[in-house]
Amino acid sequence: MPGKKVKWIIGISLATLLLVAGGSQVYFLLRYPYFREYARINGVNLVQARETWGHPSEISEVAMGLAVEASRENWEAVARIAAKDRKSEVGTYYYNLANAMKGQLADRLMDYYQPFERGLFLPVGEKSQPFVIACASDVWFALGEMSMAERDAMLGMLFSPAHNGSRYLKRLAETNLVTGNYETASKYLRMLANSPADRKWALERFPETNWSPEYRERIERKRALLPRFDLVHGMDQTQLTLRVLLNSNPSNKMALDYLLCFDLLTKNLDAFVADYAPSLTSSHLYEEAMLIFLTAKGGMNEENFRHYNIREETVRRFNRFVSIYQRDKGSSQNIVGEFGKTYWYYFYYAARKEKS
Repeated sequence: MPGKKVKWIIGISLATLLLVAGGSQVYFLLRYPYFREYARINGVNLVQARETWGHPSEISEVAMGLAVEASRENWEAVARIAAKDRKSEVGTYYYNLANAMKGQLADRLMDYYQPFERGLFLPVGEKSQPFVIACASDVWFALGEMSMAERDAMLGMLFSPAHNGSRYLKRLAETNLVTGNYETASKYLRMLANSPADRKWALERFPETNWSPEYRERIERKRALLPRFDLVHGMDQTQLTLRVLLNSNPSNKMALDYLLCFDLLTKNLDAFVADYAPSLTSSHLYEEAMLIFLTAKGGMNEENFRHYNIREETVRRFNRFVSIYQRDKGSSQNIVGEFGKTYWYYFYYAARKEKS
């Protein structure tokens, strides 16, 4: 009996030690599941992840949650997580992308923090953080610009801790499946097939005869968005890239809305009016922007209101905004409450803060 009691006590002690040793790990996994999943799809273990991205926090968990759910194309979850964001460019980027995927980019643009055009397209350059570069591909893939999507995925993989990871390999495989470069796509799919977690995903995509009707439809939709000709351009020529997409497929409404919102966030109303096609897209945001332009050009008349689909209610609100603005000599004190989420407020009061 005493011997059994000693063994029982030893067993309890060992279990306690294991619990204590693993307690922090269990707590970590429960509190920061997106940090753990982000590490997995980047091909690194948790030790490497902490060395690369630092100790997990509520802020990093939100950012990585956005990236993880975007990789799953779970846009409802992206929108939900973005609501917790603390005014970061990555948070705005995914907020805008989630709304664009639901056809609501313009309608929801002014409801959220907008760091000018950096909330639409994350900057990719020598000063960009690896995490930002890793996220930059998502919007281009959604828009149908496979060259830019592939470029950013390759750069993301290059600067990732392990220089691999299913996140990048899947994107590189799909961009090449969309463009019909099956030989290159098969290289990435074979790499993914060696991973138990990604094997099923890879085998469902190669060879082409394995495609389900739903996946075939997905690829065909992407192919319909492809530009019809190649154009050499710089990394910062976003508007040109979007116009090439639209020239190839004028019905690419998402590309049109991104172009128009880019024009508006940079306060380039001349470019906005040149790009705007009221027969192809509409939003109260565009109505508000047109009224600023028409006022400046002396075009506030019924003919223009009809041509640009500007509602009477929008004109009435604009006149009220102008009257308060003039009465208060430009002060925003009595404007922000009623008009803080309008393009008029953004146009007159948003100030760019350049990064050092």
